[in-house]
Amino acid sequence: MKKIKKYTVITIIFILLTIPLFFGVFIEYFLVRDLTLCVILIIITGVLVLLILSKLIEIYGYSNRNIEIMKNHDVINGFINKNNQIIVWLFFPIIMIIEELIFRYYLIGFLIFSMELESFLLIILSSLIFSLYHLHTWFAIKNLKLRLINLGNPFILGLYNGYLFLKLGIIPCIVIHYIFALFLYYNIYRRYFKKKV
Repeated sequence: MKKIKKYTVITIIFILLTIPLFFGVFIEYFLVRDLTLCVILIIITGVLVLLILSKLIEIYGYSNRNIEIMKNHDVINGFINKNNQIIVWLFFPIIMIIEELIFRYYLIGFLIFSMELESFLLIILSSLIFSLYHLHTWFAIKNLKLRLINLGNPFILGLYNGYLFLKLGIIPCIVIHYIFALFLYYNIYRRYFKKKV
């Protein structure tokens, strides 16, 4: 019952966040804006760095105690428990879309139109807020190593997606966020839980 309420709230938030898009709010950040060879190279480099980072987190970020804690993460639990596949393939992407809409589309869009900050400062500020948002896991996971991973990892992803947002719009940010997070959680599942299932 608790999960049903949680995912009902997520669905309502998703719907509310997408409504302004239909009215053209920050519409100039919806589509690709500035695709150059330099941007393409940064995209490729960033994706490689994020994938390497997720692999390093998977290998070195977790001890046996941390892995037991991670078993309760919705996505990893969805991989373990085949009855929860709807979480992995429907609600997890919706959560990635919600986070990108809030922390890139609306936050950076608002900051651009209300403050005259340099792009670098916009990206740093939105990444910092995105990272601090992930403090909510502290209440579920009281482990310093996992806390540092859950602060550093989103900050790096926020820097990369902030740049992508300003150059390419929101769609690539959503795709990168989803692929990166899914890659990380699937690899944790595969490394630590798949053989046990």
